[in-house]
Amino acid sequence: MNQNKLQLVHLYQLWPSNNRFFCHGRLMTGPSSDNTTNIMTWLLILLVGAPFNFFISPQIWIVLHPSLPIISYVMYFSCVLFLFLTQFTDPGIIPRKEIIEKMKDENLLHFIPTENDNADYQVKICVTCMIKKPPRSNHCAECDNCVDVFDHHCPFVNNCIGKRNYAYFISFISTLTMAAISFGIELLSFVILIATTDEKVQQILIIVLMIPFGICIILIFGLLIFHIFLIITGKTTKEQLKHLEMSSTNRKCQRTKSLFNCRTIVEKQQYDQIRYDQDLIKINPIVIPT
Repeated sequence: MNQNKLQLVHLYQLWPSNNRFFCHGRLMTGPSSDNTTNIMTWLLILLVGAPFNFFISPQIWIVLHPSLPIISYVMYFSCVLFLFLTQFTDPGIIPRKEIIEKMKDENLLHFIPTENDNADYQVKICVTCMIKKPPRSNHCAECDNCVDVFDHHCPFVNNCIGKRNYAYFISFISTLTMAAISFGIELLSFVILIATTDEKVQQILIIVLMIPFGICIILIFGLLIFHIFLIITGKTTKEQLKHLEMSSTNRKCQRTKSLFNCRTIVEKQQYDQIRYDQDLIKINPIVIPT
């Protein structure tokens, strides 16, 4: 009797795009090409926040009032949380045709083009993913995925910003702005009330520290205002910058269920390329008699 060995793997091990997976497929983020900007973002937020959280805020708490440090703590740690959620949340990826076929999910079959769709010029088909593109979706060149209600790809958070994580992204920008403003007020109070009583030294410290800090606050606040404008108009960043008309009223801030589960067990074919080979030992192959 001949036997064929059928290899079962997690879906993320066969994922064909540039995404990266951590914690055995539980966390998903963007391509490695964003590593430099993403690491710089994390380092700036963590290194700038450290002296405030452990040195300046405690002194402001004692000398001035506890309310300002409390606001700073809440905004800062919320900012870190929303950055993490933005980076590691599926932005609304629409699986490729080959992934849909492996998942065998009947709810996703409508994304696969039919012969009539191929003949209909009004149906937009992604030639890379081989799927029908819903209104306002777009194929991200960096991640190599189609994303539902695509806003933009952000290298600072190492992920696309789309339908499922836009709310986290705007929350990240909002809390980052509030944390920066509260830190700026704390820094100014620290220089005037605690650091020194010499007015000339105070002026020098204010110029050296507050001017670059103020520029950063203005830039972050400007980004926040821009996205508040987009929320009011209902447009995405791509639609606004490229002067595109909205093709539907599909909401850009909607926490819908992900269309796939990266840890779903699927069958590996002979031609499939495996990612993360070290995890294969966790899946026992099944021997099927033929």
